[in-house]
Amino acid sequence: MNKKWLLSAVAGIVVAGIVVALGIGTAFVSSYNSSEVKGNGELEELHPLQMKKFMKEDGTGFVMYSFRESTRPVYMNEVKKALKENDVDAKELDTNDPQFANDKSQSDYGVTQKTDTLAAYKDGKLKQEIEFESYDPSQLEVEISHFIKTSKELYFEE
Repeated sequence: MNKKWLLSAVAGIVVAGIVVALGIGTAFVSSYNSSEVKGNGELEELHPLQMKKFMKEDGTGFVMYSFRESTRPVYMNEVKKALKENDVDAKELDTNDPQFANDKSQSDYGVTQKTDTLAAYKDGKLKQEIEFESYDPSQLEVEISHFIKTSKELYFEE
């Protein structure tokens, strides 16, 4: 009787150890593969083909799509402040980039949002966007920051 009990106890410990090991391994693999949306408030300007590659290979995070050259510096400044406040980075696609082909649209480079917006993407799919022109300039930073915060909660925190 004692031998049977000892064997079943050892078997139970071995099974429990395997389950724990698998759980740790799965957690490690899923955290390794998942794209974290964090950062230091950097807005990385990508050339169109770099953006296409990013959207195809990762496609998770915030993307600013700039259209009007005259308002771009203002929007970039507000976006950078909001990014820094929320500890995230973003990418930017600018239609005025010399490598942005005149006969192409933003969707040719993997971006489906409207012009002069900041958008949240997950796995290359547009989740939501904020149009800069929809807000009074004095409220823009607050609105962008709120957009980033809610996007992080909805799409990027597990």
